[in-house]
Amino acid sequence: MKLLEIKPLLLDMRKNEVTKEKFRFTYNGVTFEVIFFIDSTPFELLFGVVDKNYSFVLKLRAGFQLESLPDEVFYKLCTILNLKPSKEGLTSYKFLQYFAQKIPSKYSKSNVQPHEIAQYKKIDVPESDKIYFCGWQTYNTRKAQNFEKTKQYLGESTYEFCKKHNISSCWTNVPEKRKDYFSPQEYVSK
Repeated sequence: MKLLEIKPLLLDMRKNEVTKEKFRFTYNGVTFEVIFFIDSTPFELLFGVVDKNYSFVLKLRAGFQLESLPDEVFYKLCTILNLKPSKEGLTSYKFLQYFAQKIPSKYSKSNVQPHEIAQYKKIDVPESDKIYFCGWQTYNTRKAQNFEKTKQYLGESTYEFCKKHNISSCWTNVPEKRKDYFSPQEYVSK
């Protein structure tokens, strides 16, 4: 399906030079948090079901072409939403059309923090319990680490910058030690 409703948000994100935005919507009493990533090709929409420990990703391709819900995702949504898969109950099209109407047209001006992504985007990396960003580390003699975590939680452009400049993202599993995210470019310029 074409997701033209996301175009105003995309334009506002580009105007504000941000690569991630999050927003919420509620369907049949269930709250979804969506994180929109625009620094990869194709773009990604990460849907997290709040308080249900479930998430899925849909790709947004050129021409605002949104990929369809895979069958296993659709049937899991039917269970979560307590709806039957049918024309009268739930269809993939109904769900995506409803979502399309809830997309904001403006960037919220709030920075998406890495742990907000990590709670929905589970990845298989060393120390996967460390989801709270706590800074950057430059290496002169050793090779930087955490590139996969950097790529998945912080985006493609941050990942590329870190690889080029031998910078590792640093993470903790202690919420009180987390820092608000700042880019590696800001770190290098300090």
